[in-house]
Amino acid sequence: MLRLLVFLLLSLAVHVTASRLLHAPAAPPALTQAPEAPQVLRLAALQQVPAPQPPILTPQPQPQSSTPAVVKPVKPRAPKAAAPPGPAMAERVEPVPQQPAKAAAPPPRVPVAQVEPLREVFSREPSFREPPRPPRYPAQARRRNQQGTVMVEVRLNERGEQRGVSVLRSSGIDSLDRAALDAVSAWHFRPETAGGRAVPSRVQIPIQFALAASR
Repeated sequence: MLRLLVFLLLSLAVHVTASRLLHAPAAPPALTQAPEAPQVLRLAALQQVPAPQPPILTPQPQPQSSTPAVVKPVKPRAPKAAAPPGPAMAERVEPVPQQPAKAAAPPPRVPVAQVEPLREVFSREPSFREPPRPPRYPAQARRRNQQGTVMVEVRLNERGEQRGVSVLRSSGIDSLDRAALDAVSAWHFRPETAGGRAVPSRVQIPIQFALAASR
């Protein structure tokens, strides 16, 4: 009896399993679509992944060296001499007229203190350094009994030296005039003073020739 019951249960389970397999929907073959799925995923992955960009390199500051850089001078090259132009290329060069050099401006004049010139004074009483010697009476005029007065003018500088001797008024006798000039030219005068300083002067001296005075 027990064996019959077990056999019935087994057969019932087989029938139930078989009916389920018959009524279940047919599944698509897994072998045909399995190999294509990885290829589609790979293509999509390739399209979405961006291309790698090159890295941006930031220049790092280099340490400065304390040793100064040595710069070697570059020798300039001598310019090449231009070839002389041929006869066909010769040009006529006219000389450029040179302008005369401008004369240098004279240096500014320094103002010089103007000294008032000494004015000549007239003296009626001359002063002598030593007693004057009287004129010599000409012998010819003595024999002829010639007499007269000669007015002699003497011009003196600020040192009392004679600047000139002249006959201001003649006696009418040449020998007497010459004797008067020779005598006065040998006299030594003192300078005239004005305002405490020596000044040039002129003196008029009458020289009288008389026979009575000469004896």
